Amino acid sequence: MSTFLLTLALLASDPTSRPGEDAAHRADRLRTEQLNRAAAARVTARQADDSRRNRAWGAKQSEYEQAMAAWRKREATRQRYNAGLR
Repeated sequence: MSTFLLTLALLASDPTSRPGEDAAHRADRLRTEQLNRAAAARVTARQADDSRRNRAWGAKQSEYEQAMAAWRKREATRQRYNAGLR
């Protein structure tokens, strides 16, 4: 009995032996699968590009924040110095 079930399971998983599928349907299914793989590849590439762009933006943002912190420190020092002169 288990051999029969195993054979049945193998036949059911074979994409070339789908019951009731003629050549036109098979070609359409294969084309759809091809389009899905191509779309998945484009999505993956776009996500990788977005990730690179986000890392670059994060690095630039960090540089900006460090520059602003240094400027604030210089400005606070300047204001303390000028306050002492009055």
